[in-house]
Amino acid sequence: MEGWNEGFIASYTGQVLSPYTRFPGHKGAVKQLLSHHKGVISIDDKSLKLTNRRGLVLFQLTPSDHPSLEHICAMEFISPNEIIVATTTALLRIETHKGKIVKELPYSHEVVLISSSKRYVALGKVNGSVDIFDPKSDTIVKTFISSSGKLSDIDLKEHTLVTCGFSQRHGTYVLDPLVNVYDLRTLKPLAPIAFPAGASFVRLHPKLSSVAFIASKTGQLQIVDMFNPTNVSLFQIDARPMVTKFELSSTGDFLAIADGYSLLHLWSHNPEHSSMSSKIPLEYPTMPETNTTPISIDDDVPLNTIGMPYYKETLLSAWPAQTVFRSAGTLPKTIDSSILQNAQNIDGLLIAPYDKEKYGRRNLAKKYVSVKNNNESNKFKSFKASNIPTSHKSPKEQENLFEIKESDAPDKPPPAFKKLEILYSKFGVGDFDFDSYNSTHFTGLEVHVDNAYTNSLLQLYRFVPEIFNFVLGNLAIENLEPNSILRELGYLYDMMVKSFGHHFRPTNFQQALLSLDDAIKSGLVDKDNDSTTTIAADVGTKIKVFNRVLLDNLVKDEMKQAVPQSRFLKSHMVFGIEIETRIRSMFTGAMSTDINIVNSLDLLPPHTNTQKLATRHALDPSILAFIESSTNIVEQRSILNEVSGQLEAVEINHAVRRLPPVVSFNLHLKYDDLKAIRGIKNWLRPKFYAAHNKGRISIYDDVKNSLIADSCDEYGLVGYVAEVSGESDKDKHLVTFVKIHNDFEKKTEWYLFNDFLVTPIPESEALNLSYWWKKPVTLIYRNSKEPGRFDYAAWSRGLNDQILYRDHFAAGTREGKRIEYEMLTKEEAPQPGTLIAIDAEFVTLEEEQFELKSNGTRSMLKPSKQTLARVSVLRGDDGPQMGVPFIDDYVVVQEGIHDYLTSFSGIEPGDLDPATSDKSLVNREVVYRKLWLLINLGCVFVGHGLNNDFRTINISVPKAQVRDTAVFFYKGQRILSLRFLAYILLDKKVQAGNHDSIEDAHTALLLYKEYLKLKQSGNFETILDNIYNEGQALKFKPPENF
Repeated sequence: MEGWNEGFIASYTGQVLSPYTRFPGHKGAVKQLLSHHKGVISIDDKSLKLTNRRGLVLFQLTPSDHPSLEHICAMEFISPNEIIVATTTALLRIETHKGKIVKELPYSHEVVLISSSKRYVALGKVNGSVDIFDPKSDTIVKTFISSSGKLSDIDLKEHTLVTCGFSQRHGTYVLDPLVNVYDLRTLKPLAPIAFPAGASFVRLHPKLSSVAFIASKTGQLQIVDMFNPTNVSLFQIDARPMVTKFELSSTGDFLAIADGYSLLHLWSHNPEHSSMSSKIPLEYPTMPETNTTPISIDDDVPLNTIGMPYYKETLLSAWPAQTVFRSAGTLPKTIDSSILQNAQNIDGLLIAPYDKEKYGRRNLAKKYVSVKNNNESNKFKSFKASNIPTSHKSPKEQENLFEIKESDAPDKPPPAFKKLEILYSKFGVGDFDFDSYNSTHFTGLEVHVDNAYTNSLLQLYRFVPEIFNFVLGNLAIENLEPNSILRELGYLYDMMVKSFGHHFRPTNFQQALLSLDDAIKSGLVDKDNDSTTTIAADVGTKIKVFNRVLLDNLVKDEMKQAVPQSRFLKSHMVFGIEIETRIRSMFTGAMSTDINIVNSLDLLPPHTNTQKLATRHALDPSILAFIESSTNIVEQRSILNEVSGQLEAVEINHAVRRLPPVVSFNLHLKYDDLKAIRGIKNWLRPKFYAAHNKGRISIYDDVKNSLIADSCDEYGLVGYVAEVSGESDKDKHLVTFVKIHNDFEKKTEWYLFNDFLVTPIPESEALNLSYWWKKPVTLIYRNSKEPGRFDYAAWSRGLNDQILYRDHFAAGTREGKRIEYEMLTKEEAPQPGTLIAIDAEFVTLEEEQFELKSNGTRSMLKPSKQTLARVSVLRGDDGPQMGVPFIDDYVVVQEGIHDYLTSFSGIEPGDLDPATSDKSLVNREVVYRKLWLLINLGCVFVGHGLNNDFRTINISVPKAQVRDTAVFFYKGQRILSLRFLAYILLDKKVQAGNHDSIEDAHTALLLYKEYLKLKQSGNFETILDNIYNEGQALKFKPPENF
């Protein structure tokens, strides 16, 4: 094949070089061609293409795909499916079967020539030097100064490199009379080869690497054996006026020469016995077959006389006329539920107003969205490990994730507000790049949990100081009650603080919620629910019910506490709203009064209240009108008189007598109400003033220069939960807007929490309710006069840690139990820095879910659901008790177990059932409190592969308190197993049968001690290299006879 200056690529066949194909390859001159099993790879200055030999483009890369392709210098194969491309700014590694750049290496030298062997790549630079590049380590291992001028040619075969070039003499460049030879095994030069005519071209024989072909511009050809210089063959090429190109075939059988008259010369040692005789047959156009027997069709010749090819399927002509073909692609778009809710039935037809703000102009074709190029792979860490700098991505791709302004499509919310899903690669959830969704130090919550819609409200209360301090302070008390919402919310908030900007999965809290009677009766939970199947249309209603249930159960759980917590605020003093209810008979005037405390207040539109609204709110409609109206509701209804047994008309007045430090509002808006407030600027106010007057509450926007200023309480908006609508009902979800004081940067900002996406947001956007897709549902205001500090150590005052020093079995006493541990004593009380070794075992509740694709591949939709089954914790500090367990708890599992994973966990059927187990069986609340105490007491956790254990247990251990041997002994892309490390470092056989968590924790502890010794001696890196080298030979498994 040959490339032309005009950009054409031509190919020839046979020993006479008959033209085979020719096609336009590039806009500029073709600089280089590489033969590929799929076709030919070609480059010009600004593009790279892989085409088949007929000219069909298989893939193409241009500067729009990567800025470094603005000036391409040269390319070469480094493996059958990977090439390296040299540009003026970088070296790019490209996988030819994918057509993608997989790695970019900064390289600022201009490359003029390039050649490669199995181990190295030689990069000939414009200044005459040659860099030896190692593709395995991506480093330059050696640089040779080959010529004082520029290079004319280089070639590399196996471990031998040959170069030729120019030298400067008397102000001009002349060809060197020598060919330089280098041995890349020793990275040293060898004796050069003399070529008095001046070497312009040099090639090594592909099968005989000691044989070199050297040619001059004038056509002198010399074939020499470098190890026997006397064995020389001389030839003269009839090339006029000079040789311009010189190439040797990959088999060494043919030599191609191009001259200045654009003539091709083909030389062969023995044409009849060359490899060309057994070449793969070439592809030629299919020629239509000529029908030699004409058939006439007329009324006298029946159609069935014409033969038909063999067929198996039913012919189209034989299908019944009434056959109807249905396709999912032809189904009409589902009608939005909000349209149906506001539609009127007129003469049997449902007629609803068209919302132009939401759906845009009518009868417009939607913008095409490519499913193929959805960049889902960009969300995985393994994909980003290709080292392609994010700065080379388009600005639109980089900023799109956190875009909070209106999107291009009118029927879609901006990207930052869209419903999020977690994707799973073959490496599991750990490969999903959560960090790209959160650059703050606040923790996001994962969505693939039961009742993920509750994440929004959990995030909102996390940033209310009074709520946070209240639930965290109650953790000081030993609360082992099953399914305590107060306890689980405290644990959740403490873990979110410790996660510090990373994602967290609230599984333990959701497990408690699933078993809560109030939540079940209210229709809040579904044990088969997850974020992909939840009925999104009613999440706004559900979150308001959940708000009431959550606060009510915090109060109930506090009342169950065994020890009164007088030093902490009581729940009803934090968020309890005192309401006086008066019922007056319309006929007799008799009146009854009752006072109750509710934990949240429903905000209803003022027009639903028979009590007249104050003039100041009628003139300035805002949320303040809703608040004042809802604090004094008057309604008339008929109730049953218990004395007379007849219905009696009464007037009922619900009046708020006192607002607590934290006020939780559930906002109830119908379609017309929501449409009205979208047109009111500043409807949502960042603060209001509440005045108490004769047992009633009056709400003011401003009290400056007012006589009641001193008696008013100022309430500031902490944040709110908003329902975000999408293109369809299934896209509805909830997000949180919170105003947070950043202690690190000493400023207050608004933040958006969309599950695991967290980003700062301007206050103007946070309070803007003009968007069609945004609907506030739950709001929190707090008294600004109250201290707003978060007490992150509230759990430490009066901390009860007695569970560490006693047993608390799920059923009975120690009798009949297999005890394999020694309890801690008070003398061994954990201190900050106390070393402990841990290992946990799990069982599977639900197997993973996969999606099978039409191409035969499958992708994971949801990983398996596992739960904690056993935890073993060992003493780790040096001494006689080192390695002795003080916790070895089996955990009661009440859900149905799908797989005990016995070969990995060592758990047998019946081990987790209190009725049949002889193990030290405890409830989840017991073992979780033990681990939580060890974290907060400052213990340092040692283990192997702790990330997955911590995730499934649902704890977050600060990085400074983790010593993971899987991380310490990690190099490259393969994590070494505990079993292999124990064999190669400790000469110890572990996990021979079923796994045992005590044995695994003890092995991890010994590995950590060995790691410390190696680091102290300075031999760690050398030993780690040896481990991986030996591991490759053993396939990273202990020998079978070990």
